[in-house]
Amino acid sequence: MEFGLNLGSEFFFRKAGHDYKGILNEFGVEYSWTGKYGFVCLNTSKIPLGKYLATDGMNTEGLSTSSLWLPGSEYQTITDKKKELPVELFCNWVLSNFATCADVKKAVLSGEVQVKGLTKGKDQLMPVHFPVQDVQGNSIVIEYIGGEPHVHDNPVGVLTNDPPFEWHVTNLRNYVNINSADFELAEFEGQKYLQTGHGTGFSGIPGDSTPPSRFIRAAMMKNFASAVDTLDKATTLAFHILNTVDIPHGTSKSVEKGKPTSYDFTQWAIVKDLERKICYARFYNSPQVYSIDLAKINFDQMDGKSITIPESPISIDITDKAKELTAEMA
Repeated sequence: MEFGLNLGSEFFFRKAGHDYKGILNEFGVEYSWTGKYGFVCLNTSKIPLGKYLATDGMNTEGLSTSSLWLPGSEYQTITDKKKELPVELFCNWVLSNFATCADVKKAVLSGEVQVKGLTKGKDQLMPVHFPVQDVQGNSIVIEYIGGEPHVHDNPVGVLTNDPPFEWHVTNLRNYVNINSADFELAEFEGQKYLQTGHGTGFSGIPGDSTPPSRFIRAAMMKNFASAVDTLDKATTLAFHILNTVDIPHGTSKSVEKGKPTSYDFTQWAIVKDLERKICYARFYNSPQVYSIDLAKINFDQMDGKSITIPESPISIDITDKAKELTAEMA
């Protein structure tokens, strides 16, 4: 999650069987549904109604979705008020209703809902697209372009922000030279040159914080990283890949005349083990990873509740281990 405004995100819980009519009434729409599945998500508790809004989460069936910024998104014209779904609740709708990517794709393209954008005048205030993954390993991307829903299969398994997904996939063609093997020797005018260090195969990978550059970095890291044989190792690898696209505060700022400077930074990173139904997250102010095991959650008791992620400790002090070793040697 990269954003200038601190969203105050927390782990938020919803049970299976929850009636969503109440929150929908706050948005002034007629559509409502009763959730089939429980889920855990990261919310946006510091914005209006944000406590109840899923931005990134996983349900008890191992389905995952999130919302990523896509300026230029155009949502649907509402022709049936009984199908009107505010875009702010799209992730809640997906997580509470579906178990597979195929089910989500069918519902979106069949017109089961009509997604309404959050607008101010002619401006879209929440232009986003949605990656969806399921426990079978399927991955899709949902976008609203020109007022119509578009669902793309995602064999790359990576998504960042603007531009639309198909542009990012085409852009991969500019990096077909990337390889994990070193280029150890070059010769110019009879003079031989050795590499300066390992990693020359990745020369040319963009290092800036724009969405296209981060898409390429994540895709190449995912493609060339050594295969792992356990889910714990897969989780660790996922965090290592996310580290390569992390944005430190102050390195990406927006300066507009008459407005205070805003800083885009990585507020949190989340990894979801869809097989074991474990959700991991770490926040900006601490590298410690915290996890929620959905199999151990009583969703009836936790419905509507949230857990704030602690910002400390930033490390685990093992100084006492040195004292213990000293005492053993004495």
